[in-house]
Amino acid sequence: MSAPLLVMSLLLSSSAPVEGHRALDAALQALSEGDFESALSRVEAELKRTRDEALVARLHLVRGEVYAALRQYARMEAAFAQALESDPDARLDPERVQPTVVTLFESLRERLRGELAVEVEPSGAELRLDGRPLGQAPWRGPVPIGTHTLDVGPGMTTLQVKVRPGRTEQVRVVLPPVASEGTPLSGLELSAQLRAALGLSPLSGVGMEAGARLAGTYVYGELNATAGRRFGASARLGAQAPELVGPLTFFLSLDAYALGGPVLFGGGLSAGASLPLSTKFDLFAELSGRWLPASSSYGTTHLLGLAGLRFTPGR
Repeated sequence: MSAPLLVMSLLLSSSAPVEGHRALDAALQALSEGDFESALSRVEAELKRTRDEALVARLHLVRGEVYAALRQYARMEAAFAQALESDPDARLDPERVQPTVVTLFESLRERLRGELAVEVEPSGAELRLDGRPLGQAPWRGPVPIGTHTLDVGPGMTTLQVKVRPGRTEQVRVVLPPVASEGTPLSGLELSAQLRAALGLSPLSGVGMEAGARLAGTYVYGELNATAGRRFGASARLGAQAPELVGPLTFFLSLDAYALGGPVLFGGGLSAGASLPLSTKFDLFAELSGRWLPASSSYGTTHLLGLAGLRFTPGR
């Protein structure tokens, strides 16, 4: 396109809204003077020319006002419906239009419905429309026309959606991944556990341990009571790798021991893995090495094999 033609095209496109509003003002002036025929002719002429939805809506509102003045209420309602199809947020000026006409227009707005269809990835997110619960995504159903505020959980992503009468407004939302705290102690869980110990080297008999475990994502602590050849207690502080291989979680801990008769204090190291049996129960197995002071009835070093069951009620 040559430069003169391009300039002419730009001038014509910029002048179109100005001419449209002039036609609207002329129609309103004719309406105020009671020249209804002139008002309608100006509206019809501009409707054939313009494609601006906001202007189209205002022109249809003027048509509706003319028909209201002529007491042609069926045509008035049809004109108002066309205005709301072009702009569902269109309003009559209550300072210029008779209150009864404004009431009829708002009554029509309340009766008209459009359809809203919401898809969310991942699905199942809670939806709220204008602050009121709507349900879970995916959701589809009739809603009042106009611009609405749609909140999509869990982070409450907020969107503005415009619903037109007789049409379906499709909305698709991809939620960002939920940010993880990333701290070793995030998601603390309290568990109860019971395990059996078998002395491997030297043969120190069998025993039972019962206790409690407080675990975060990557670290945990335990307190256990021991019953067997000797009674005592143990405390553990460890690190774990959740689902490192399939569903298996591997763990490693530093242990402290106190045994009675006579009292002995020592330390140790444990390593093992756990397998979830259900949402609340885990089966685990481990090897544990103990180093304690020698006594007449107890050697300094023991290697134990342990297996047990862990219950986490809060899951």
